[in-house]
Amino acid sequence: MISRPRRPNQATRWVVSAVAAAFLALLTFWSARGIGFSFLELFGNLGKMSRLISESFPPAWNFWPRLIGPFIETVQIAVIGTLIGSLFALPLAILAARTVSPSKPVFWFHRNLMSVLRTMPDLFWAMLFASAVGFGPFAGSLALIVFTVAIVSKLTAESIESIDMNLTEAVKASGGNWFEMVRFSALPQFLPQYVSYVLYAFELNIRASTVLGLVGAGGIGMVLNTQRTTFQYDRVTMIVLFVFAMVLLIEQLSAAARRRLV
Repeated sequence: MISRPRRPNQATRWVVSAVAAAFLALLTFWSARGIGFSFLELFGNLGKMSRLISESFPPAWNFWPRLIGPFIETVQIAVIGTLIGSLFALPLAILAARTVSPSKPVFWFHRNLMSVLRTMPDLFWAMLFASAVGFGPFAGSLALIVFTVAIVSKLTAESIESIDMNLTEAVKASGGNWFEMVRFSALPQFLPQYVSYVLYAFELNIRASTVLGLVGAGGIGMVLNTQRTTFQYDRVTMIVLFVFAMVLLIEQLSAAARRRLV
């Protein structure tokens, strides 16, 4: 007879659940003490928050025409970052995919390179490039290039590792080299997912380029930071609503395009 693994009884499950809950509670308490988190302080400052909200509404509706130019610059930053970054991400993903990488040293080098790129956030790259090439949209586009490479290469490499390897073996068996195997077998299988990831990265870059403007990387984020530092909260609200509407529109268009591809 085949012995079945014994399931833990009800008492054991309660003990495990109680220990896990106690651990999470202690971890939460330790973290709250470490950062000075306090509900009393939060509720004690509700008056300041209500004053901030009252100063933010109604939005400065007459300010929105001045946002079109900076938002176009934000889109331009995202376009450059997405297109150039995705071009660099494609060969990196192929070389970092375990199933199609030409050798283990090549695989490990490019896999670790992807890890390094993902370690640093986009704000770090924006500040780094702003120090190197100066404040403005050029620094923001360079930061988004690195950010796009990190995101698209990781997602694409995982898609490559799930393709049908029988097709790649058939190309090799017919005398094809590594480049022909990638071109005629692997690439057609993961190309729709790759394009979908590029569109997804563009959505992320629209939002990221807005945040990058807060550190001087151009776009509508610089306008947002200027209005915030001058306490023009009604204009800040207008900027937030404008960006929300534009991002929502771009997301809907991108989602429709991805549904047709995958």
